[in-house]
Amino acid sequence: MKNNDLVQVIEDTEEFYKLVSNNVKKFRKKHKYTQLDFSAHIGFNSVSFYCDCENNKKGKHFNLLHVVRIAKFLDIDVNELIN
Repeated sequence: MKNNDLVQVIEDTEEFYKLVSNNVKKFRKKHKYTQLDFSAHIGFNSVSFYCDCENNKKGKHFNLLHVVRIAKFLDIDVNELIN
């Protein structure tokens, strides 16, 4: 994704949140973590909250700190989660 494309996605906040959530889910599954294990490894106190973020339910989404923790845990560049 080019920078101009990312700017367009970010202009639609909900679409950006969905993009990030889908990427997180993709990488979690690729590394074969359950939602419970993954949420614990990245510091979530509630697996329910993590699940809501991953599935964009109840208005929940990952914030910047979450994205950084996830990228660090998976040993990937943050851009892989936001692009």
